[in-house]
Amino acid sequence: MSQHSAQTTRRGFLTQAAALSLTAAGLSLPQVGEAAPAAPPPKYTLSVNLELMFPGDMPYEQRLQIAVDAGAKAYSFWGHEGKPLEKMRAIQDKSGIKCASIIGPTKTGWGTGLTKTGEEKAFLDDFAESVKVAKTLGAENLITFVGATQPDIPWRTQQDQIVAGLRKAGDLAGTAGVYATLEPLNGVENGQMAMITSARAYEIAKETSHERVKVDFDLYHRQLGEGNLLDTLKEGIAKGYVRFVEVGDVPGRFEPGTGEVNYPRIFQVLREVGYAGYIGMEHRTTNTPKEAFDKVKALAGLV
Repeated sequence: MSQHSAQTTRRGFLTQAAALSLTAAGLSLPQVGEAAPAAPPPKYTLSVNLELMFPGDMPYEQRLQIAVDAGAKAYSFWGHEGKPLEKMRAIQDKSGIKCASIIGPTKTGWGTGLTKTGEEKAFLDDFAESVKVAKTLGAENLITFVGATQPDIPWRTQQDQIVAGLRKAGDLAGTAGVYATLEPLNGVENGQMAMITSARAYEIAKETSHERVKVDFDLYHRQLGEGNLLDTLKEGIAKGYVRFVEVGDVPGRFEPGTGEVNYPRIFQVLREVGYAGYIGMEHRTTNTPKEAFDKVKALAGLV
């Protein structure tokens, strides 16, 4: 038998075997000239974060108007203190843009949080203030940090305090129809924090077992701190932990498409699993906010 004939026979055998396997599974091989199945349409919504993409001295109502003019349907920002909330709400009412997220406990989350014994009331009072702002703006997610690791307190004690406090925070969030959305940071930049891995955030969400306590999967922090993005993201969505996703590339935390993260594949997976929540654009920009929004919108398949 000639080499060409052997290759042809082998190719035919493999094709036939593949066809039989697919037939048994109720599928079929695409025919010559047949288009590949179209990717599912996106169900998610981009949310422009009003922080890192904008000049620090720019008024927040001006930032929000830029997001509206760019075509954004949702926005996010960090702490509410000092923000022109009435002006921002007026822009929302006029344009129809939604508030996807704000920071939950703005004073305690990065310090004593729920990790330091005896500080639960301060944390919950802090959280309650953000719940009021969430009601004013219709924000859905209160991005929640649970405190720094306390070196003089056993971790099991700290975790018990976190879980107990989050159950109460979840009850507070429920009164406003919002969520305490836990954000694990990363050990490279934020090693002092108690929650710096997706595994720990998932573990705490599972143990808390409250319908209003979920997880924010920030791809910048996840890539910088642990990698394995696709498996971890899919796990969190499949188990019902993840209800908010944020994007930003590595290195530099600029817009997706500027670094090492395979964002076309990330967005493809989010479409495949039917993720229908917000995707927060929490990153810097190499040019203007409008250009960053257009880039991410294209990568996300929203054009």
